[in-house]
Amino acid sequence: MSPPETSEQSIADFLSGYPPEIRAICARLRRLVTSVAPDACEIPNLRQNHIAYSSSDKMRDCILYICPLLEWVRLGFYYGGGLDDPAHLVVGEGKRMRHVKVRSVVEADAEALRLLTAAAWSAGVAAHAR
Repeated sequence: MSPPETSEQSIADFLSGYPPEIRAICARLRRLVTSVAPDACEIPNLRQNHIAYSSSDKMRDCILYICPLLEWVRLGFYYGGGLDDPAHLVVGEGKRMRHVKVRSVVEADAEALRLLTAAAWSAGVAAHAR
């Protein structure tokens, strides 16, 4: 079964319970992801409190996610364990999954985050091709 088609209204409804700064960070991160992965499928996963980005319309092909929290937004990488991270943005100890805590729109706009996100997308696409 394919996920429901993303609508701006469904995303807005999902984010409506968060503070304005968190909503603004999410908007910037959504633009970031679509700029580095223009073919990504955006899949709201409200049950797990995140917006997933997949290389297909299937959740099993997810590569990135945006998870709003009350004090920051988590930009997650399903294949982040091997990423080169010279700016030391990535946190997490799992074998494969990692994330970045984005606390402001300035952090969301950082070039280091853009490069990391592009690398994470490429790593995920490569992993799915195997």
